[in-house]
Amino acid sequence: MITTSHAWLRRSAGQIAIAAIPAVLFIMLFMFYAGWTIYVSFTDLALLGRKAIDPSFVGFDNYVRLFTRRGFMESVWTTTVFTFFSAIVGQCGIGFILALLLKNAKTRLKGFVEFALLFGWLAPDVVGAFMWNAFASSDGFINELILSPLGFDKVNLLNEYAMEVVIIANVWKGTAWSYLLFSAALDTVSREVLEAAYVDGANALQRLRYVLLPLLRAQIATNLLFVTIWTYAFFSLIYALTGGGPGRETEVISIYMYKQAFDVGKLGYGSAVAIAMMVIVGGLSILYVRQSQEKSK
Repeated sequence: MITTSHAWLRRSAGQIAIAAIPAVLFIMLFMFYAGWTIYVSFTDLALLGRKAIDPSFVGFDNYVRLFTRRGFMESVWTTTVFTFFSAIVGQCGIGFILALLLKNAKTRLKGFVEFALLFGWLAPDVVGAFMWNAFASSDGFINELILSPLGFDKVNLLNEYAMEVVIIANVWKGTAWSYLLFSAALDTVSREVLEAAYVDGANALQRLRYVLLPLLRAQIATNLLFVTIWTYAFFSLIYALTGGGPGRETEVISIYMYKQAFDVGKLGYGSAVAIAMMVIVGGLSILYVRQSQEKSK
């Protein structure tokens, strides 16, 4: 069997090499731009002006600015709050609860919920931003059809509760991924295991804590890893909905990086912000992987 496999690989080596060319080119392109970004982060390259043509090497000055000037650390805190409530608590938590509740639900109810979740997931971010602006603005759905008929004053939710709105919008946008992953994971759990726990006297919460959660630990860790990475670098929906405002209330790291690089025009400093964000996301990824490996032992 091994000899036959090796013979096939030898005969198909040329075709395999040709098929691998696009992947190799993509990896090389990715490595080139990653290296270019790292290099630029050590310069004062600008979008306009003399520094756009003749940048200077400034060493670690851009990285020192991350911690000595206002803006970056505030955006890190904003991103952490946004990620915790919209990804970990929101998408992962709500996705798991919905998958658990709808596992044995009637087909129509389950289909309706899945359609609503998939609509938010598949809708473009800009479209979702316009929808939530129509809901939360001073003349939007919530004010016109709920608050005003009940006698309450109109509230511009995008100004008064901007962070809450973008968190809810992102939960609506991304919960479908967690729901689908957990639904598939729950289908792999043997019914006999749950019935045995029930016969042994375990109630619903005990079956969840001592049976389901340990069995789904790998899927939960994988989902947390993906949604954390995606949300920590999230940009389009927040930028289209609030632009990082009001003030800097919803200015996550990705928006702060964009403004520094393209609004202010400091490409060198913006590249340093991008590298810092990559380091943070990489650290979180390593932490998740190590935690999942330690718990699986």
